[in-house]
Amino acid sequence: MPNVRLLHFKTREELASSITPLFASQGEVVPWIWWDTQTYTSGTTTSLDFFQSVQTDKTLGNMQASGQIPAPMYYDLYHLSYYLAIPPTALAIAATLTPATGALQDMHGLILGSVSFQIAQKVYFESKIFMCPAGSGQNPFVSTYGTLTAPQAQAYQITQNGAPDPRARNNFWGGITIPHNQNFLVNSRWSAALTLTGGNPLITTYLDGYLYRRVL
Repeated sequence: MPNVRLLHFKTREELASSITPLFASQGEVVPWIWWDTQTYTSGTTTSLDFFQSVQTDKTLGNMQASGQIPAPMYYDLYHLSYYLAIPPTALAIAATLTPATGALQDMHGLILGSVSFQIAQKVYFESKIFMCPAGSGQNPFVSTYGTLTAPQAQAYQITQNGAPDPRARNNFWGGITIPHNQNFLVNSRWSAALTLTGGNPLITTYLDGYLYRRVL
């Protein structure tokens, strides 16, 4: 949910009117997250477009129309975040240092990609993926016991784009509004295709904010 407090305390009359509309076109505002998931293909992908199709698998996205929100809705954007589903990796600890591999290296390469947010082919926000942290995910915890020596010991890598804390996200404070029936797009690019240890990870981009719609 948006990482801000309510600016207005609703009266009893306002609460009653929100659940008992006076007329069919009466408006309401609700916290809402739009999300979409794309696959990064190791060694191939250099660009991904998000929110451009309706996902058949509803665990991968919740868009109701391709590239836009239906009428008569408006959406105030507060957070734009990236969740990178990098699988954990276990690496044997060797006596001789070797080039870094595994989940941490995969994440490092992916978060250097760029972000472009567009409405009606006009750019409203540009950044890097690491500037759009997930604010969620696994909180890594690793315990050890006994004497760890190579080659028996292993290093277990769990990583995510930023700290798994909803406060650790950038914030537009509702300064960007997506109107209905206007194409919008989140695009990411990489300077070259990355070869990843973990294969072909899923990348989820989500928009967190407030949705304005009719009650009925």
